[in-house]
Amino acid sequence: MNATDKNKKLLLIDDEKNLLRVVSLNLAKYGFSVDTALSAEEALRLFNNNSYDAIICDLRLGGMSGIELLTKVRDADKERNKNTVFIVITAFGTIKQAVEAIKLGADDFISKPVDISSLVENIDLALRRRNYAKINDFELQKDFDLNENIFEDFIFKSSAMNEILNEVKLTSKSASNVLITGETGTGKEVLAKVIHIISERNGEFVPINLSAIPEGLMESELFGFEKGAFTGAVASRQGKFETANGGTLFLDEIADMPISMQVKLLRVIQDKEFSRIGSNEKIKLNAKIISATNIPLENAVIERKFREDLFYRINVLHFKIPPLRERKEDIIPLANFFVKKYCVINKKNISNITDSAINLLKNYTFPGNIRELENIIERAVVVSTSDSIMPVHLPKTLAEDSGDGDAEKFRYADAASENYDNKININLDGLEMELIKNTLEKNNYNQTKTAASLGITRKRLITKIKKYNLFSDK
Repeated sequence: MNATDKNKKLLLIDDEKNLLRVVSLNLAKYGFSVDTALSAEEALRLFNNNSYDAIICDLRLGGMSGIELLTKVRDADKERNKNTVFIVITAFGTIKQAVEAIKLGADDFISKPVDISSLVENIDLALRRRNYAKINDFELQKDFDLNENIFEDFIFKSSAMNEILNEVKLTSKSASNVLITGETGTGKEVLAKVIHIISERNGEFVPINLSAIPEGLMESELFGFEKGAFTGAVASRQGKFETANGGTLFLDEIADMPISMQVKLLRVIQDKEFSRIGSNEKIKLNAKIISATNIPLENAVIERKFREDLFYRINVLHFKIPPLRERKEDIIPLANFFVKKYCVINKKNISNITDSAINLLKNYTFPGNIRELENIIERAVVVSTSDSIMPVHLPKTLAEDSGDGDAEKFRYADAASENYDNKININLDGLEMELIKNTLEKNNYNQTKTAASLGITRKRLITKIKKYNLFSDK
């Protein structure tokens, strides 16, 4: 934003004198007219006697809190028929506080230490949304009908996932960085895509799996390079940051990023600019950054495997996806979705999952989460010769995990009702071998990625590779 042309008037509130002075001086350099206050009470007096385009307020203050001030500002706005931009700043940023503030009418949520360029960008976005709302309020207030499945494979019925989606909606317009955590296979990338869709950014959603990139290639993959920058650089190429400009960059498995690259990533996030390898030209960063990991980053920070300053930069808004075993209401909707998906792929006509099969699925713990469920249903669709998914089509481990004393009888119960002999010889080994072989080829024989795709451990995959002699010819 060219603040100089607009000369917007701001009110900045914080009980730290040094921060107040530094931030106000830097905002003034962008052309803002800034009034400051050391308390919410002083800020309220200034607000009642002046007109401000935006208020930037610390959440925790001595005396009246930032939340209380927000409530009073919104009450006054109703009387004045105005909608002042209100941005909350705090060193104690959690998603719950962000949601509480935004529910009460805050426009954005930023954590300390304050990055001036990010703050200016957030002010600009909030002011533009305010202007846009006057023209087309419906577009900003529209809700998303969950029953219409507008997010493709973001399927759920659980209250836990519904709460996460509501929090995403409330914070979607924020330019703040996002961290998504959860076990492997819980759907972190799917949630990242949903955040991208709701944020209505014009650019692409650009995912990158950091664990799959060798350390020596990571810098060129992220930032790109110029022709001749190194041996083999026969042509210039954009990196992921450049491709994602205007859109969203999804940094999956962020915990696997080497310390040397963490330093460079931190610099890019702080400076909002980067350069291709072999070039001194600065490229402005205009991408929403979403990171994801399946390990507790706090522990990685303590173990000095992850930089603390980078952790706080990427962890402004935090969404933790619970494992599938803790949201069993989602198992059957997801299973039905995968049945339809793989029926189309395999040109089959399967209309339902039988009650016995549903019971097996509901009672299974799914250590591989949604990815394992998808693998199980894909296999069931492939082996089924009827119009239903039955226990006989599911892996034996599901019956064993159910705790049923007569698991095998239960497993074949409704197969018999469909005139199946429970001694039917389905060549599951052959189907399993074919599935593993195809997945290995799809992942260029990368065992870690293949195991993740199949929803099994790498150790189990290696056992299967040896069993079926599926070693690469390369």
